[in-house]
Amino acid sequence: MPSNLIYMQAHCHSRNSVNRLSGEGVFHRVLWPVERQVMKALMMSPGQLAKLAKKKHVNFIAVTDHNTVPDLSEDSLIPGEEWGQTKGHANFINIEKPIDPESGYFRNSPPDNPKDFFTAVDEARKQGAFVSINHPFKRDSWLWGEESYRLANSIEIWNGAWSEENFLALQQWQSLLVRGIKIFCMAGNDFHVNHIFDISSQVLAFRNVQDRESLIANLMKGNYSITKNTDSPVVFLDGDLNYTIEKYSVDTKLRIISATSSSTISNPDKEGNVTSNNGEKFIRLELWDKDGPLSFTNPIFL
Repeated sequence: MPSNLIYMQAHCHSRNSVNRLSGEGVFHRVLWPVERQVMKALMMSPGQLAKLAKKKHVNFIAVTDHNTVPDLSEDSLIPGEEWGQTKGHANFINIEKPIDPESGYFRNSPPDNPKDFFTAVDEARKQGAFVSINHPFKRDSWLWGEESYRLANSIEIWNGAWSEENFLALQQWQSLLVRGIKIFCMAGNDFHVNHIFDISSQVLAFRNVQDRESLIANLMKGNYSITKNTDSPVVFLDGDLNYTIEKYSVDTKLRIISATSSSTISNPDKEGNVTSNNGEKFIRLELWDKDGPLSFTNPIFL
């Protein structure tokens, strides 16, 4: 594995996600109390997540438990929270104190200080959060309106295996960019239980990151690409519109996407340059093979 590639799993749950404000583990109307305890036993502690990540060549994990922020001691673990309840979920990455959702999951366990998204994101920003709107088209879809996207750093376009829900999120991201909203892409495995989820899939890839502080700085600037897994090819695009494909593989297609056009290069070179039309708002790249997407770059805003 090239030494200059650093991987981050940005959507990962520990057993702390089973708590009084979350419905984690509630699957059946009658059996849910037992199911929650089983789920908590099956899920990992933060320390166990750190060990698994190291084994799977993932350098950093954002532990984004539901509506709580656990105590973390490992340098590879970045504190965060998956915030929200009835109108969708958002990740607040790099915060130390939890922010209550708009409501509790159970009627007899309301949050102490319920907050709508607009209030919550303001508080998260004050803590230095990187904000991602999660899986906007899954069952717990995002219902806070278009204005909420303007307050986020990113939109999660790749949650778990590629699916119609992810494709809809990809279309939403493109639509937001075309309308002039400068928002990054995000990927996450939504990891809960080992052997069912893969902590090394749907990850962020960084170059030239030395430590946790530089990782956070590059995250905030959007200096990363998202990729299928730690073994997959990754495409990067720089400010001069030069691209590089790390872990290069043949039989791929490079898609060049702007606000007004889209073109495809079959079997692209490992390195190259793309051009833009005058007046374009942005350019971004997608790398695909016959089975689906491999990697997406963040936009270069022109």
